[in-house]
Amino acid sequence: MIVVRFVFQTKWGKAQDVVDELKQNADSMRNFVGADVRVRILTDLSGPFHTVVQELEVESLAEWERLRQAMFSNPDFQNRQASENMPFESGHTEFYTLEASF
Repeated sequence: MIVVRFVFQTKWGKAQDVVDELKQNADSMRNFVGADVRVRILTDLSGPFHTVVQELEVESLAEWERLRQAMFSNPDFQNRQASENMPFESGHTEFYTLEASF
């Protein structure tokens, strides 16, 4: 199992707006990734301010590549990414192997 983490640094005071948008787009995201992919949204309690993390658990890196291709070829996703009013300062993606879950 692979955990994919999108870590976003938002503009000052925009973290909740990003969380709200991610929640609002959950149904369309479910269409990309499928019902069997676990998705979580996290916000900072420590560390850099205004951090939002979206986590996905996928079966493999191959599955992640398939989902990524589906996301980036989706017109709705492309339109959201092209918006000039993006609330992000920066961000990055992290990949982890899930070794155990309790």
